[in-house]
Amino acid sequence: MEDNLETRMARVKAAINLEEGDRTPVSLAMGYKFPCRYKGISQGAYFRNRSLGTRAMREVFDELGGWDIVAAGGTTTEHRDLVEAPMIIKVPGKDIGEDEVIQWEEAVIFTEKEYDRIIELGWIEFMKDFYPRFRGWDPDDYHTRIKARAARELETLRKSQCYFPDRGYPIYGGGDVFPPLMMLSCSRSMTRFALDIHRIPDKIQAVMDAMIDDLTRLAIEGAKMAGLQDPWGIPTCSLIMERGGAFYFPPKVFERFELPYMKKLVEGLVAEGITPILHFDQDWTPDMPHLKELPRKKFFIQLDSKTDIFKTKEILRDHACIMGDVPPALLSLGTPGEVTAYCRRLIDVVGEGGGLILGVG
Repeated sequence: MEDNLETRMARVKAAINLEEGDRTPVSLAMGYKFPCRYKGISQGAYFRNRSLGTRAMREVFDELGGWDIVAAGGTTTEHRDLVEAPMIIKVPGKDIGEDEVIQWEEAVIFTEKEYDRIIELGWIEFMKDFYPRFRGWDPDDYHTRIKARAARELETLRKSQCYFPDRGYPIYGGGDVFPPLMMLSCSRSMTRFALDIHRIPDKIQAVMDAMIDDLTRLAIEGAKMAGLQDPWGIPTCSLIMERGGAFYFPPKVFERFELPYMKKLVEGLVAEGITPILHFDQDWTPDMPHLKELPRKKFFIQLDSKTDIFKTKEILRDHACIMGDVPPALLSLGTPGEVTAYCRRLIDVVGEGGGLILGVG
């Protein structure tokens, strides 16, 4: 079968629908870091001129021969700063070394009194008050700043929508969102938030209840603004879920403070025709059976090689597509033969019967 836009899209859709296509689709969500380094562009230079990173990504994509579907950027919502946790960010070439990787500092951004404000105001109204103060902005400039940021990101995404589909490669993207547990654990710090869950669990649940409808609305808004349509794109929203699984918390915490809000986000997105991507960091293996409570064939998961992808396949074989899971350490330190052998194992075992998008961990 000749590869073109339609055949590649069909291949990806077959995987999400747990069907066997002509072969296992491949997608490398590599971001800007590797392409810049590969092309001799420092991380600091990228942050001073984002177009350098865009050019590097496209050149590396073309040099590697492309893959079946391309991650085409994050959220385009005007409220981008509302769907990701406020954190102290250290930028290469400014706050850290010229070629160091960008750092998000683990710090206490929210005091405990902010919980009461979130319960009182809801997430959006709370953040419209809190975020300008946190960043040291004039409150009157807040809407101007976030609209300008949204316009820049939307322009970048529109360029991707032309560049890759014109070459026969569909794209996915349009939105991302931190679920409540991720948001609070980043803003409060993981240590303080873990203590809060045990000291004041009812208040934490009330805070999350006050956040979830706003976060769902913002996630839908961001995905829809991207305007992705068949046959050249799939509208998606990534749920950035690094901290709510079994690596950090016991089942009773996951079942009370992560699962219900994950379900609300996923169900809200699916109802709007948006494909949720559950982006899992660390080991979520014990939590995988709960994913069968989510709509079947309507989402896919990204694993980082800490979760047992083979056990996950056994659990979700007839329920959800898996993207992954070639470990970065293997790609960095393994031989070509070792990488090939692991990819073949993924295709043969996890891809059996469909339901695999081969990618990096």
